[in-house]
Amino acid sequence: MIHEIEDIEQERLRLSRRPAPGDAPPVLCVFDVKTSGPVAEFDTRVRSVLAPALQLAVSQPFDGEDLPLDAIPDWFVAASQPGRASFPDFPQRGVERYEAVIGGGRWDVQEWLYQFDPDSEFRGWAWWDLTCSGDHEARIWVDTWGESFFACDELRWLAYVSGGEEVSGPTLARATDWITATSP
Repeated sequence: MIHEIEDIEQERLRLSRRPAPGDAPPVLCVFDVKTSGPVAEFDTRVRSVLAPALQLAVSQPFDGEDLPLDAIPDWFVAASQPGRASFPDFPQRGVERYEAVIGGGRWDVQEWLYQFDPDSEFRGWAWWDLTCSGDHEARIWVDTWGESFFACDELRWLAYVSGGEEVSGPTLARATDWITATSP
């Protein structure tokens, strides 16, 4: 799925404010996340990484060169670097959980950012929202154009290193379920 610049701009808007109920497609995909701390902190972390990644998608050429990291949170960059000891516990725990559940090791931060290349067909989802279903239970909503099977390990990586203890999904859900969900 190629992400048009206009589509990425819409994702950026959805990061900054909850979408209007009438804007929702009939079906979304959800990831249920048990968080290591309050959902509001997890939400802030996820958005603090996605916002600059989507900004890079609309402002940088993806020509094989390294993308600038100055707007990416230090803890997220550090999580991709083995042996780096000076970062908080939550991303380190997330790295361990991701490696245990998904396997394959850490994501390189540049490889992760390149998933947001507008001309790439690898990212099979677009950000929709994050809601709270308990003190330590979040639900990440993404638009997958009705597909239940899509590339999403970069989203799992983000969820784990942002403080996710368990990440399940994706599963299809009706937009009406999102409309009635609670924001953190």
